[in-house]
Parts: sequence; structure tokens; C-alpha cells
Amino acid sequence: MIRTRVASLALCSLLSPILRLVAAQEAAAASSTRTTTYQFTGVVIDAARAPIPEAEVTLIEVGAVRRQVVTGADGRFALGDYPASLLVLRVRRLGYEQRTVDVQVGVGGQPTFVEIVLTQLPVELEEVLANSSDQGRLREFYIRKQQRHSFARFLEAVEIRRLAPRNSSELFRSVPGITLSASSSGGNTIRIRGCQPTVWVDGQRIPGAELDDVVQPSDIGGIEFYPSSAGIPAQYMDPSNRLCGLILVWTRSQ
Repeated sequence: MIRTRVASLALCSLLSPILRLVAAQEAAAASSTRTTTYQFTGVVIDAARAPIPEAEVTLIEVGAVRRQVVTGADGRFALGDYPASLLVLRVRRLGYEQRTVDVQVGVGGQPTFVEIVLTQLPVELEEVLANSSDQGRLREFYIRKQQRHSFARFLEAVEIRRLAPRNSSELFRSVPGITLSASSSGGNTIRIRGCQPTVWVDGQRIPGAELDDVVQPSDIGGIEFYPSSAGIPAQYMDPSNRLCGLILVWTRSQ
């Protein structure tokens, strides 16, 4: 019995280095077959190097969509991890020229970060058949309203009269993300995500203005609200206030 136990111990002692060698070889083989991947991130900006939020970033492989993400408020996006290869990236955003770029992932064995610059497109107003209410200063408003602009909320005079708000700001009380607070002037302040939207009246920017301070509900012929820079007409884009939204007011024709 003692001899058998001693023999077993001796055999284990002889086999132990061999087993360790086999395990090391198997680990090395597994490591050699494991594909190295690299993190793929980037940022989308405009010509002024301001971030472009809500841009659609699509990874295309062999003509098919592999993954699609949307940029954040800072214009940044993350697509995940990929092995070293040449990938095709398509970036588009309403109001900007679409771009398609080839990106080599894993250059130098490092994570891949790309910077994509989009060029803003000039706005061309379509010719439409307009009735008498579409004339003059409200023409832009009705053109965009007819196009069923998905990024904006539109209200015209007949709807405003039906709502019968005491202050112009109350037109936004039911809009998600909007906060109204009483102001010292007797009206309300409008904030979206804690940020003050830019106000334009009849094509003129009113810096720092609160809506209730510049127009009464009875004077409004049409009003457009953009909760972020998404879809804002190019001529009203304010690079310094991109994330705070925009209120376009068109007063009634006299």
C-alpha cells in the first residue's frame, strides 16, 4: 500500500511539468486564434467645429447596414469594437450634406477615433400654391407646415385662438421637456432642459428675450418650435445656442 502511494506521487511529480506544458501550449493556441478588436468612436461637427447632435451614423458592410447610431448632444458616437479592417461609414443629418467615408480601423494597434465634418446645405424654399393667408411674412411658416416638418411643432392663429392662452408661453405648457416658471415681468420663462431657447420674431433675432416679453397671443399669426438644433432652418441656426431650441414667431398681417 505504501509502495503504491509512493509510486503514484512519483508519477504525478513526473507528469506535472508535462501537464503544465500542455496547458501553456493550449493557452497559446487559443490566444493566437483570438481576433484582436479595436474600439471605434468619433465625432460629427460642422465647418465652424461646433458639434452636430442627432446625426445618423451608419456602418455599412458589403452594401448592407451593420450598425446605426445617433450622435449625442456633444456630437460624439460609439460604434463598438471591430477587428482591423476597412469600414464604410455614412453620416447624414437634415440640413447638411450627406457624407460617406472609408475608415481604416486598428491603425497602429490603437483604438480608432474619426472626426467627420458635415457641410450645411443652403435652404431653398419650394414654390407652392398659396391662398391669401399664405402671403407675406407667414409664407415661410406655411411652407414648412405643409411639409409636415417632423422636428418642429407648428401652431397657427386659429389654433392659438382655440387654446385661448393668457400668455404666449402657455402654448408650450403641454410640450414634453418644457418648463415654465413665473417671471418678474408678469409672464413666464421658457426653459428646455434648463436652457433658454432663442426667440425670433418676423425673421429678426431677439437676443436674450423671453417670449412673453415680446409678443401677445392675439398678435401671433404662426409659431414654430424646435426643441433642439434638429431641423432648424439654416438661416436661423445659432451656433452659440445649438442645444437650447428655437422659437420662430410670425405676427399676424395687419
